[in-house]
Amino acid sequence: MSSEFKQREVEQTYNFCRPYLKQFRTALDIGCDEFMFAGVLEPDFDTIHCWDFRDKTNQMSRHVKDKNKVHFHHTGLGETDATRYTKPGVGRVKGTEPWGNSTVAIPIVPLDSFGLYDSVDFIKMDVEGYEPLIIRGAVRTIESNWPVILCEINRGDFTAKTLLESMGYRCAGIYEKQGVPHDYLFVRD
Repeated sequence: MSSEFKQREVEQTYNFCRPYLKQFRTALDIGCDEFMFAGVLEPDFDTIHCWDFRDKTNQMSRHVKDKNKVHFHHTGLGETDATRYTKPGVGRVKGTEPWGNSTVAIPIVPLDSFGLYDSVDFIKMDVEGYEPLIIRGAVRTIESNWPVILCEINRGDFTAKTLLESMGYRCAGIYEKQGVPHDYLFVRD
């Protein structure tokens, strides 16, 4: 996938979400990868917090103009404090114990440990199936803010959708990538 195509896809995904946003104070980009989504959020939001367990801060300047608006947290997010493991160079947490090639230790902390209990208006989660664990570790953050949430669900596991709906959210739309349902947009009325 070319970087131009990926950039266009990110812009279209955010434009899909934007009409549902009422305020633009703080956005959370969970699974920020190369900061491409953060770069699209930057013109609208006062503050953007980004998380990725891979340290890609050297790529931030490719997409973010004002680094003072973006706060990068080099850690994984989950339900509780823990250590998980992955393969070198892989952007997906693999297991609870080192096994085979999955020997890189990843620190995991709950989103609630960051104390973001006010002014969060938007959360984007793209963490390769780890979304339900992040939601469980973010209940206080979510309930304190009721942000619009864009949640990747592309592996056939709808646990994240069920969790958000149990919190009073409804699915306002589904963004398709190449004709396949990929990102689910949740709002709380």
